[in-house]
Amino acid sequence: MKKRQLFIMTAFICCLALVSCKKENVDGPNDSGTTTPEQTHVYVAGTTSSYGDYGPAVCWVDGTMQTLDANASDAALAVCVKGSDVYYGGSNGDSRPVVWKNGTPQVLSNESGCVTDLKTANNKLYACGYVAGKPVYWVDGQMVQLPVNSNDQYSLIKANAIFVSGNDIYVVGTKYIYEGDGDGAYLWKNGTLQMLSDKPAGARDVCVIGNTVYVVGSEEYESPGYEGFHKSVMWVNGAIRDIQVNTGLGSRAMAVAELNGKPYVVLEGWIGDAWTGSYQGFAWYNEQVTNLSACQSPKDVFVHGSDVYIAGINTSFLRTAVVLKNLTKVNLSTTTTYSACYAVFVK
Repeated sequence: MKKRQLFIMTAFICCLALVSCKKENVDGPNDSGTTTPEQTHVYVAGTTSSYGDYGPAVCWVDGTMQTLDANASDAALAVCVKGSDVYYGGSNGDSRPVVWKNGTPQVLSNESGCVTDLKTANNKLYACGYVAGKPVYWVDGQMVQLPVNSNDQYSLIKANAIFVSGNDIYVVGTKYIYEGDGDGAYLWKNGTLQMLSDKPAGARDVCVIGNTVYVVGSEEYESPGYEGFHKSVMWVNGAIRDIQVNTGLGSRAMAVAELNGKPYVVLEGWIGDAWTGSYQGFAWYNEQVTNLSACQSPKDVFVHGSDVYIAGINTSFLRTAVVLKNLTKVNLSTTTTYSACYAVFVK
C-alpha cells in the first residue's frame, strides 16, 4: 500500500512540473533564449497626384494608404513620430502650412506656405518650410523667421530640411529665381545664415554625425556644354565635394542619413540625352554607388538600426510610389493610377 501511495505521489509531482515548464515556456523567452523583437512600423508621406508634389495629401502606414486631405495644395512632404503621435506635414486646400497630428490638421500660419520637413528632438516637434515665400521653422508650433541676404528679399526661398543636434538647430534651404534645381544654397545654424555656394545651387537635406555637418544638394556644372545642369554635391562642415555618379545631363543629391557613423545619400539623375534619356536613382555610401533600379526618383532615406529605407517614385512606366527596404520593394496599396512618396519614418 505504501508503494502504491508513493507511486501516485511521484506521478502527481511530475505532472505539476510538466505544467509549470509549459507555462514558463509560453510566457518567457523563445527557444533561442531571446525575447520576440518589437514590431516595426513604416510611415510614408506622399500624394496620388499625377504630376509634381501637388495634392491630394496621403500617407501609408505599414503599406496601407490613407487620405489626409483630398483637397490639399501640396503633397504630404514630411512625416515623423513622437511617442504615440504621428505627424505629417504639407499644406491644406487654402495653401496654408499644416501639420496633421494623428490625422487632425493644425494650421501653422494664416499666410500661404508649406511644411517640408519634420523632426522630433528634446521632447519637442520641429518643422520647417516657408511662409509667404520666405524660409521659416517652427518649434512646437511657434514660428521662427530665418534671415536671408538683402539682395534675396524678393526671391522665393524654401527651407527644405531641419536637423537638431543637442541644442543646435540646423536648417537648409534653396533660393529660386526660376523653376529648376536652385539658384542659391542656404544653411542656418541657430538662425545664423551661411551661403554654401557662390554658384546656382540647392541644399536639400542636412545630417549631423558627431561634430560633422553634412549638407547634400546640387551645384551648377562649370564644364562647357553643361550650362544650366547641376551635379550632386555634399558640403562637409561647409567644404564642398562632388558626389560622383554616372549620369548624362546631371544629378542632384536629395537626402542623407547616418549609417554606422557615415553619411548614406540618395540621388536622382538623368541618364542619356534630353530627348531619349530617363531618370535613374542612386544610393551613395562609403564612396560606393548603387543603382536603384526600382526607384528612379528617390526623395528620402531613413535608417532604422541596420535597415535602410528609401522613399521615392518609380518612373519606369507610370508615376508610382515606391519604398525600398535594403533595396527590396515594400508593398504599398493605392486606389489610384498615379502616386508618389516624399518622406519615410520607421519606428
